Parts: sequence; C-alpha cells; structure tokens
Amino acid sequence: MNKEYFAQELARRFPEHRAAYEDHLRAYGEVLGHVFFCEINPVLSGLLRENRDSAGIRRYMDFLEEMYREGDADVRNIVQVTILEYLGDDEAVLRGAFEYFSEALMEASREVEAGWGRREIRLYRKNGRMRYEWKPPR
Repeated sequence: MNKEYFAQELARRFPEHRAAYEDHLRAYGEVLGHVFFCEINPVLSGLLRENRDSAGIRRYMDFLEEMYREGDADVRNIVQVTILEYLGDDEAVLRGAFEYFSEALMEASREVEAGWGRREIRLYRKNGRMRYEWKPPR
C-alpha cells in the first residue's frame, strides 16, 4: 500500500486530520509523504508525554504499525524518517512509545537512534517478551 492510501486512511480514521489532508492536496496537488505525515507527530508525542489516554495512543500506534507492516518502501521510510526520528527527539516520549511498539517498530526505532548517534537501544528477549534497555551514546 502506498502513501496515498495511508493519507486517505489517516483522514478517514482520524477525522481531526481531514482538513489538513484536504489543505495538503489543495496546496501540493499530491501527497508529499514526509510533509503530510508529520501531521501525526505533535499529536502522538503530546499523547505520549501526557500518558493519560492509552486508547488514543493505541489508535495512532495501530495505524503506524499498519503503515510499517503493510506499506511499500516509501511508506516504511516515512514511518522511520518522519515519525520515529521525531519521537526520538524526546527520550521520555520515545520511552513511552516503546511501551506500545511492536518488535518491528522497536527494531526500526533502534536503527534510527543508532543512525543519529542519539542513544543505543539494546533489544533482547526475556520470558518470551521483547525487552529493551537504553545506553548513552558512545
């Protein structure tokens, strides 16, 4: 599935983003993935920072998981570059996100953080569950 599909889905599933989607199409005539999907960042990071609306966080996380799992290479890149990099700008927000991430998003986020040299995240299994620990950058 491509960025156009997921942009339409974001507007459909999250009516609060409908106007931004329509404005984006009027302004650019097409979906510019990295420009449009940054729309998610302040909302999701705010939810994670406050950590009071787990259902709201889960809705966004389920959407990101679907984008990463079902999306084409461009969509996966949007998730990594536009969303995961943004979440990693604030360690407390990223730690909150890790409580919701699937193993695939944990791994993608670990790669993003290592690439930026911001932090080292070690992933491991314990009692059948994915765990993580954070190390300061070297």
